[in-house]
Amino acid sequence: MILKTHGMLAKNLTVNGRLLTNANGDVDTEKGGYDQTIQTLSEIAQDTIEQKHYTVPFADYVPVDVGSGAHMDEIVRNQTFQTGGSFFDGEVSTQQDTGRLARVDVAMTPSRMPIKTWAKEIGYSIVEIAKAAAANSWDLIAAKMESLKSDWDLGLQEVAFLGHPSDALLTGLLNDPEVNSLANVITGKISDMDAAQFQAFIGKLLGSYFTNSNNTEHSPDTFVIPSADYLGLVSAASSNNPAISKLEYLRNAMSAATGTNFQIKSLAYSQKENNKESGININRYVLYKNDPKTLKMTIPIDFNLQDPGTTNNFNWVQPAYGQYSGVLITRKREVAYFDVA
Repeated sequence: MILKTHGMLAKNLTVNGRLLTNANGDVDTEKGGYDQTIQTLSEIAQDTIEQKHYTVPFADYVPVDVGSGAHMDEIVRNQTFQTGGSFFDGEVSTQQDTGRLARVDVAMTPSRMPIKTWAKEIGYSIVEIAKAAAANSWDLIAAKMESLKSDWDLGLQEVAFLGHPSDALLTGLLNDPEVNSLANVITGKISDMDAAQFQAFIGKLLGSYFTNSNNTEHSPDTFVIPSADYLGLVSAASSNNPAISKLEYLRNAMSAATGTNFQIKSLAYSQKENNKESGININRYVLYKNDPKTLKMTIPIDFNLQDPGTTNNFNWVQPAYGQYSGVLITRKREVAYFDVA
């Protein structure tokens, strides 16, 4: 499932603005409920087919810190830098007074990211539980708990890549406004490039990244590609080299050049149609160093399910809560965007 679909789909294809994507197609939620028409020869299978979403392990894309900053309002990471002018300002000779030497110093500046507190609950009554038990085909309470946990997981997934929909200060991997977008490196889908274009692209990629980092980092280790383009990289690298795919060729070339176990990752959120509501509205490729010193996502309080409670022994509620933040990119020049319309 890709989030950010609210208002884009027919009403019967969404629940709380989220697309119901299953292997057998979209689900019409108006057909849900306990009462279903069956025949005398209808066999009701005991297993149920759960809703299936687009999920991606975002911790494989960015370092994640769980447990730091609980109940705080923001995450602050301090950065230090050197001051003191040119190296050559320190030259001295016996012909000058050395009572006052040129001085170097250090300064500090903070990088900030807001922390959000989240809480939702599930509810059920004795009647609902009895009806589900009578249907004898599913565990109502367990299903509601899974739905609550799924809401948390999918929300964090969206934040990790697209940030917060209404708080511009809480950004994700794909939408940090201070990360540079480098032009004339990727001019179209990589999977559509001919052999000459593919070689030209490979020749430019690391050089443009190195320049963007102010010549301080030449070994990025992660390259995120829109899913549609990634899936097309299974084609041959060239007609003269049909035994190796573009994907394998690119990974081998980047690993050799950087000295890293270079990772090329597919991401549906990088596609224009899946990120336009977040304001990106472009096919975005990302090359970066996947290191906690470069970027990090913080989850101060992970999903915490509380015990159920009731005031009348008929209706029950069970809340859950947590805290989350965005992806704080502290070394902005070690991340580079490449945008393709």
